[in-house]
Amino acid sequence: MPTSCTETMDLKIGIYIVSINYFREVEESISLTGSFILLWHDPRLQWNPSSYNNIILLILDPKDIWLPPLVLINRVDKLEYIGDGKKFYITVWSSGIVVYSPGDVLDVKCTTDISKFPFDRQTCRLHFIPYGIPIPYISFTHLYKDHQCQFDYCTPHSDWTLEERTQIIDSTNDHSTLYVTVQIKRQPHLLYNNGERIGLAITLLLSYAIFLTLASASVPATSNPMCALLIVMIVIITVSGIILYGTTITIKYHYKKKADDIWSPLKGLTRWTLKKKLYSVEPADFEENVPVTQNEVVEVLYSLVFFMDLM
Repeated sequence: MPTSCTETMDLKIGIYIVSINYFREVEESISLTGSFILLWHDPRLQWNPSSYNNIILLILDPKDIWLPPLVLINRVDKLEYIGDGKKFYITVWSSGIVVYSPGDVLDVKCTTDISKFPFDRQTCRLHFIPYGIPIPYISFTHLYKDHQCQFDYCTPHSDWTLEERTQIIDSTNDHSTLYVTVQIKRQPHLLYNNGERIGLAITLLLSYAIFLTLASASVPATSNPMCALLIVMIVIITVSGIILYGTTITIKYHYKKKADDIWSPLKGLTRWTLKKKLYSVEPADFEENVPVTQNEVVEVLYSLVFFMDLM
């Protein structure tokens, strides 16, 4: 410890969230890559720069200096110090200020809430404590005034969007505790050029077809009137086929290089949709033969397929 037993060391903590690696609903765990900035004052490391060739800072190996034992206690794999076993160099200033910036992959337990899937939000909390050192000796303080994790260097995730990243310090227990709350939002949509949209549509169509085959084998061949379940399944299969066709057409026109190659009825549908949007804002004149772009046609088709999926 850099201070005497009668003094409390203020450990300033700042956290940068670098990336969301994954969120596993079944295992109820989340993996984040985080970078930390730990700052404290060690009076034993003060010196007068004028006495040492005007040297105002030193870069030291982490094995040559005391490091705060920061531990993530709700980790899923094992308990270890942040940055343990890795060489993150330390900056020591002539005033005795020590800056340590370790990084680590944080795999923690996170209770899953899928009640609003696929439009769900997941909230996870990370618990950090100075393992083995109680409050009279180490007390956490915020490095940044907004009391939030920073994401200046955060890499976006394809499936999740980071919405909340707050830091709360609790000093009511034996150990000073830092709670980091991270809220992520699922991105349920698939891009126009994503082939998984066709794969999903085909899978659903085949699933309904198999179910219809099993159901038809359980009713008489000359049933009169027809079984209501079979009628419902035929309607569902028909709608699924239309969705598959619409998805295929959407991706086809997404890769069209010229708007002239687009089917004329689709251009008319797009003009009609744009006309409705124009009237919904403010009445104005709308030309019937106004040119439409490829992206506008794809957007209309995508919206139609989406609403059919909701049915």
